[in-house]
Amino acid sequence: MSNPARKSPWQQVKGQWPLATTLLGVFVGVVVVYFEHWRLGSTAVGLSLCWAALWRAVLGNRAGLLCVRNRFFDTLCLAILGVGILVLAWIVPPSRH
Repeated sequence: MSNPARKSPWQQVKGQWPLATTLLGVFVGVVVVYFEHWRLGSTAVGLSLCWAALWRAVLGNRAGLLCVRNRFFDTLCLAILGVGILVLAWIVPPSRH
C-alpha cells in the first residue's frame, strides 16, 4: 500500500528552488571574483546568503534543504554570514597597484 503523502521525485526536486537560487547566486559571485572583481563578487555571495535567510524566514519548513535546524537558528546564521560578507566586501580597502 502506498503512502498518499509521499512526493514524486519531480515534486522533491521542484521543492528545492530556494536552495537552487541561493547556490546560483553564490556561483555567480565566485565566477565574478575569479575574473578579478572581488568586491562585486563578494557582494553577490553576501546578497545570496541574505536571500537564503529571507527564504528560510518566509517559507518556513517549505524551504527545502535550507531547513537544517529550527527556523530562527537557520535564519540567524544565514543572515549573519550574509551581512558579514557584505560588510567585509565593502570595508576592505582596495589594493594599490
